[in-house]
Amino acid sequence: MPLADYQTRVDDLVRDRDNVISDPQRDAAIDTALAVYSADRPRQVVVDVTSGGGQRIDLPAGWVDDSSTLVAVEFPIDQVPASELPLAGVRIYNAPSGRKVELPIPTADGDVLRLTYTAAQLLDATDDTVPLHHRNAVASLAASLLCTQLAIYYATEGEPSIAADTVDRKNKSDRFRLLAKDLAAAYSRVVGSPPSDRNKGASVTVPMERNNSLGDKRLFHTTRDWPR
Repeated sequence: MPLADYQTRVDDLVRDRDNVISDPQRDAAIDTALAVYSADRPRQVVVDVTSGGGQRIDLPAGWVDDSSTLVAVEFPIDQVPASELPLAGVRIYNAPSGRKVELPIPTADGDVLRLTYTAAQLLDATDDTVPLHHRNAVASLAASLLCTQLAIYYATEGEPSIAADTVDRKNKSDRFRLLAKDLAAAYSRVVGSPPSDRNKGASVTVPMERNNSLGDKRLFHTTRDWPR
């Protein structure tokens, strides 16, 4: 859905009846939510790059430093199965003229390589690269950020002269604080955290010490002693 649909959805979730939140603040919250989602679920872009020869090629035009990462380098392209260079041998090289991709093998002038890299999600008046099943989650995260702002606003803004107004502000602050928490949880339930091989522990088998600290045998129930 285009940006206008996100704006409407966020307004519906927040229901800021006092109009405390301005449109620029709402749009900033959507931008922030999109940035968080982009970090959790980056978009994958596939481009073909023509080599000028040698072991270094230009980075794709859409590459963003400190954000994009290489996912795959296919060379030669259109092989079945795909012929991918080992990423362990590919690195980003910093040259005075700019950053380049350094390859583990030489290429000839005119060779075409297919690069897959990560990029931020797009959202504007016409484009929306967020998958359909994650769009409400992104809107919920944006609404959560705004509800947190409203909770702070009602807890700290001014000092009402009437006791009833003080109670009303406290109630509003509590409601928006709880709503912010619920909306953030709704995002986490849908999006969660992307799996990463780096977070997986290796399985290691070690022999168990069979003596205790006093040198006596530990008590173990061995399967061979059990009656069948």
